[in-house]
Amino acid sequence: MHNKPTHNAAAFEPAADDVFARIAGRYDTLCDIFSLYLHRRWKARMAQCIAQAPGSLLLDVASGTGDIPLRVLRRWRAGGATTERHIIVSDLSPAMLAVAHRKLGENAVVDYRVLNAYSLDGIADNSVDAFSISFGMKIMDRDQVVRQALRVLKPGGLFFCLEASHIRWQALHRAYLHYMRWCLPMIAKLKGDQDTSTYRYFLKGIEEFPDQAALALELKAAGLRNVHWENMTLGIVALHMAKKP
Repeated sequence: MHNKPTHNAAAFEPAADDVFARIAGRYDTLCDIFSLYLHRRWKARMAQCIAQAPGSLLLDVASGTGDIPLRVLRRWRAGGATTERHIIVSDLSPAMLAVAHRKLGENAVVDYRVLNAYSLDGIADNSVDAFSISFGMKIMDRDQVVRQALRVLKPGGLFFCLEASHIRWQALHRAYLHYMRWCLPMIAKLKGDQDTSTYRYFLKGIEEFPDQAALALELKAAGLRNVHWENMTLGIVALHMAKKP
């Protein structure tokens, strides 16, 4: 499936709709409902890959409520490696970042910053060992995000992206999309939620996001190397991993 030149699958503009400020308090619950709790398994696998990567500084963008940093931090602590490692937890939404702050707490390992993934002001060139983004790419301009990732990553630094993808079997993928088109409005109705923008962006992002191979080609074209991916739950989501030359 091809995208518009902007490469923003959900056509989301945060300046026009501050949806995440409105849903920050119930975002984790929505993730559980949307994914039937599977997002916890997907994020745990991503955190495992990040925690095993070399280097001392992780930049997590579009951190939301901090699920990935929380899981990475737990793995670092389990391995006794927190004293020499640090995470920058960042999001454009102060409300979402506040939830992440409450979950992770205050400690010397974590640095909380309100950052736009398109500019990452204050993050120096060639300064981070790993760059991660989970379920944020579908609502962003992918070109700008990857451009910034390449700017801030050290040579040899690692890129991680967990995002909605495509089930290999087209009939099953179409059935999954049909289920989501039915499921999301039903959830909104059952919850008495009149704010439907969340569901609209979520669904459009899933439908319009490129498949595994297409995203890999984009990452390669942008300049990343050793691009590969790992499918999860038949390919409903995929974890793409790559390296800055």
